[in-house]
Amino acid sequence: MQTDPIDVRCPCCGGCAHFHEPFRFVSTSRTTALPENMHRWGRVMVEELYPDQFTWKQPESERPLFHYSSDEDGPGYHLNHRGIVECETCATSRKATIRWPEAAYWQWEVSGHPLVARNRAHAEQILDFLRERNRSPNRRPSLRRIPTQLLTKRLAPEVRRRVGRDLELA
Repeated sequence: MQTDPIDVRCPCCGGCAHFHEPFRFVSTSRTTALPENMHRWGRVMVEELYPDQFTWKQPESERPLFHYSSDEDGPGYHLNHRGIVECETCATSRKATIRWPEAAYWQWEVSGHPLVARNRAHAEQILDFLRERNRSPNRRPSLRRIPTQLLTKRLAPEVRRRVGRDLELA
């Protein structure tokens, strides 16, 4: 599971801050002994990365179920919701609750179609993909959420221009 930090708007200065999940989820085989700060949730081991700030409380679902957007309801764990926000610009490091993808630092709307990148590296991947002449229809998972309309000859140049400009400015 992806555990790299996501870029969000800093709640203090509005700059680019890094949001860190408080837990790491690792698929595992059945073992009896669990290391410190580790918990079992079905076939997943859950490591507490910030045990002083966040302790693991197992969701109501017996098997691991993950929600990737703040708008999803139901039992399971909500990724990109609670964690630690670190901003190098204003030296902030604190617990935070965010709404994903609304809190994303790298986001654009072109002709009513939203485009969101997890972090700068993901935004660069999107830009590189849009610059390719012959794009593969079998995209990497990180590129599958690009709305199809933004890949058209009509809108792709505008998306390339806006993403490229924002990457240059940051």
